[in-house]
Amino acid sequence: MILYTPDDYNKYDVLNVPLSLVMVNLYLLKHYFIFAFPVMVQLPMISIVAQSLEQIIPSQNYSNGALLYSCIPALLVLVSIVRRVPSTGSFLRWVWRHGRGLLLLSLVLEMGSISLYIGLHLQKLTEVSLAFLYIDMWLSLFLLKSRHVKDVFTEFPQPK
Repeated sequence: MILYTPDDYNKYDVLNVPLSLVMVNLYLLKHYFIFAFPVMVQLPMISIVAQSLEQIIPSQNYSNGALLYSCIPALLVLVSIVRRVPSTGSFLRWVWRHGRGLLLLSLVLEMGSISLYIGLHLQKLTEVSLAFLYIDMWLSLFLLKSRHVKDVFTEFPQPK
């Protein structure tokens, strides 16, 4: 049985990074965006969108240090997605080989931080934090069960 077509491969003969994996990665970086809302509100072109998002997800409630730290593994994976070319150094190759685990680590750190903050009564259980926990759980299952994600992280362009 053929799992992938020639269109699934890029010019380096490795599997393309699926859009779903890029979206998961951007979702995991959401705390950087939430943290940046107060700065974004000051920018004229972005202020309208940022102010409406600020009403939905107030940054003062969700931009603590632990949640920002939980984004670091996902940020490393995003850099390795962008730099997934034959000339990439050994560190980003290592990040790529362990990318699925790093994304799962990001999810576990986020779920743990939110749960700890709620458990220690440092933060209330709100609809937003509950949604984050729910989405994190489903994304964890996706990363664990997806054959395509597992296969993508096994391939990296070879140096020429």
